[in-house]
Amino acid sequence: MSATPPEILTKASAILERVTLHPVRAYSTRDFGRENYAGARSVLVNEGEADQLLANVRRELGTGLVAFIGTERSHAEPPPVGVELVVGPGKSQFDILRIAASDAMNFGMETEDLIRVLQAWDAAYGIDIVRAQTDRIALHLKSMPIDMKKFAADVYEFCPDIVDQGTGDIDELEMDITKTRDVFLWWD
Repeated sequence: MSATPPEILTKASAILERVTLHPVRAYSTRDFGRENYAGARSVLVNEGEADQLLANVRRELGTGLVAFIGTERSHAEPPPVGVELVVGPGKSQFDILRIAASDAMNFGMETEDLIRVLQAWDAAYGIDIVRAQTDRIALHLKSMPIDMKKFAADVYEFCPDIVDQGTGDIDELEMDITKTRDVFLWWD
């Protein structure tokens, strides 16, 4: 990503501080929490309050900023307490993946490869990316696919770990997505 104008980061910090009442860090993290990224701002929050605080922050954003839940289990030393709530510059929700530097390198996919698939899902169903970190993404479907069996198969093809290390079979994945409208992707 290109250099971030200082006024955007000042606005990001102000929103995080006002909404969360937590100390703002002058960075977000990448690489499982081991790399500080100065192009965004973050706070550490309790996992139990992260989703609600994200919703509250998003109501304040306006244009030019995106917010998401970032690193959840940091490998930094010493390990921080809490999960990361991130605000950074973005023209669309797909900049979330760029800020987090999400990838599936062990499956041969870089950030932009992931974005292309998610953009297609967004065009077809509407998605809301709520979590992104090094090898994990969580999103909510705004509308349900007409052919859920095909969508579940597409999700499995894109992210085999969701079945192989998660639900155990595609039918169970289909039922989970149908029930929650949420898709949790990870590539180990």
